[in-house]
Amino acid sequence: MSVSKYSNIELSDVRGVLIDLDDTLYVYQVNHDHALKEVHKELFSDMDYSEFSQLYRNARNTVTQRLMPQGACRSRLFAFQTVFETLGTQQPFVRAYVADALYWDSFIANMALAPAADAFLARCEALGLPVCVVSDMTAHVQIRKIEKLGLTGRITHLVTSEEVGAEKPDALMFQAGMRKLGIHRGEDAIMIGDSLDKDIIGAQAINIKAYQVSLTQEF
Repeated sequence: MSVSKYSNIELSDVRGVLIDLDDTLYVYQVNHDHALKEVHKELFSDMDYSEFSQLYRNARNTVTQRLMPQGACRSRLFAFQTVFETLGTQQPFVRAYVADALYWDSFIANMALAPAADAFLARCEALGLPVCVVSDMTAHVQIRKIEKLGLTGRITHLVTSEEVGAEKPDALMFQAGMRKLGIHRGEDAIMIGDSLDKDIIGAQAINIKAYQVSLTQEF
């Protein structure tokens, strides 16, 4: 399947739009890198960044494997708690709470809406099409992201894996979004996302037309 540009997405005969958030409405990696470096600078400066980032990555993998497919498997709080436990830090849950807050404050402050996504959502708004974000993540974090991107007036609904108890490509995620949009047939909705396996194949399995987008190709 070829990657689509936002400007080429067809909106005729569509009653509602399902859309991913991370790496679909904004670029994830640059914000993650910025946030992790802030955590390292403030809380882990006694070790090399490469050592810290690998420790963090291992912790994220451990949490993901243990808690999949619950939304909690994406928790940075649990990842940082695992890091502090690995290091033998006293009261690791308290330190993890501080690290989690610093990570997300830094991440979200650095975010910016992708221009192509902005233009697409403006098209949806002009056509009166409701938009539901469908995301594998904890709800409170995604709400903060939506607010920072200035989309609270343009996103009609939000579905997260934390709420549903499953992750994309599980049909439950897309069906939950359709219910919130008041859509009963897959043919009346479209799904937009960056992941072929999660967003595109998952949506197509229940007859939702899907468009894979890449923000790096929009510029």
